[in-house]
Order: sequence, then C-alpha cells, then structure tokens
Amino acid sequence: MLNAAAVRERAAELRGVTPERIVAWTVATFPERAALTVSFGGGGVVLAHMLSRIDRRVPVLFLETGFHFPETLAFKDQFAERYGLNLVELRPATDPGPLYRTDPDHCCWIRKVEPLQRALGGFDAWISAVRSDQGDTRAGLDILEYHQANGHPIVKVFPLAGWSRDDVWRYIREQDIPYHPLLDQGFTSIGCWPCTRATRPGEPERAGRWSGMGKTECGLHTFTVKV
Repeated sequence: MLNAAAVRERAAELRGVTPERIVAWTVATFPERAALTVSFGGGGVVLAHMLSRIDRRVPVLFLETGFHFPETLAFKDQFAERYGLNLVELRPATDPGPLYRTDPDHCCWIRKVEPLQRALGGFDAWISAVRSDQGDTRAGLDILEYHQANGHPIVKVFPLAGWSRDDVWRYIREQDIPYHPLLDQGFTSIGCWPCTRATRPGEPERAGRWSGMGKTECGLHTFTVKV
C-alpha cells in the first residue's frame, strides 16, 4: 500500500497519461486489491471497457439500491455479459422503504454509502469515473488521491478527472461502446428513478439529480477523507 506522499508523487507522474494507462497502472500496482465502481449510467462504461481489455478479473462493483430504472438493470446485465466483466452487486443491509421521500441523504447512506464502505475494506484502490467538470463539489480532483475510509487507507483513482463530457462521448463513439438508453431521452446523469429526471437544455450535467431537494451528492464521494 502506498503512503500519502507516494500517492502524490505518482499522481504528478501520471498527469497527461491516457486514462487507459492509468487504469493499467492501478491494476498492476494493486494486484487483486483494486476495484472499479460503475453505475452504468455515464462515463463508467468507458472505464469498464478499458478494464475489459486490461484484466477482466478486477471486480466491477455495482450498487443495487432497489430503485434503479429498469433500463439501468437491463443495460448493466447486457454490458457485463458483452465485455466479460467480473460484476459484483452490492446491496443494502436493510430496506427502509421509500425513505427518499422524507430523508434522501439517509436513503443514499443506507442504499449506497454503507454497502460500499463494507466492500472497500477488501481493497486498496478504488477506480471511479468522476470528472472534475461535473460540478463545484468535484472540481480540483487529482488523478490519484490518498483517502481514509473509516480508518482504512484507500487510493482513489480518477482516470477521467481531466476529461470533459465531450471526451467521454468521443471515446464511446470511436470504440462503438453501447451506452445507457435513457441518455438518448434527455437524461445526462442517471441514478435512482425517484431522484432523477431528464435535464433541460442548458442545464448542468447533474441538474437532474435530486432536483429541488438542495442535494448534489449521494455521499459516495464525500464519506472518505482526503489526506
């Protein structure tokens, strides 16, 4: 496991390197201790495609919240089968019902954050498709970051940190990668159906998530502490 100083050094060395090489570096540096999280609603399919050409044994974690669009579940199964992904589905320990109506933060915690926290205890590196242009809460991301998750050190890897939405779509088209069908229906960021709507022309990419709730993040990328 790399320490915080070593992670910062490696991040500096990897700036300007292609995302595919960053994924390959992660898999080689953390053998059997790296995982990719994918929601199958956005840029994660790009990283999943890259990973399928590097090492299909690496776990691809999917948070089965119980509130996904039917299109998400169907697309997830089709994509995983097509590219031979080592898909691991994470589920909440309890089912609190439609908590999204009264406490969406707690709902996200039970259905997303807590299951991922449990899973991350078995890994040293967490690869994610988060990009720095997705909003103020994600600005300033580095390619590699050293974090603590409930006292467990983990290296968060953001191969697409410097990419734009156009870069993601360019890769999808060039590689002829299938993508979530709702993206052709005005959705630009896809999560659970009760808290996701299509975006309007000119709105930010994530404007359709928790619209009108005063909420911008589910907590997956805020529960860890950057060192």
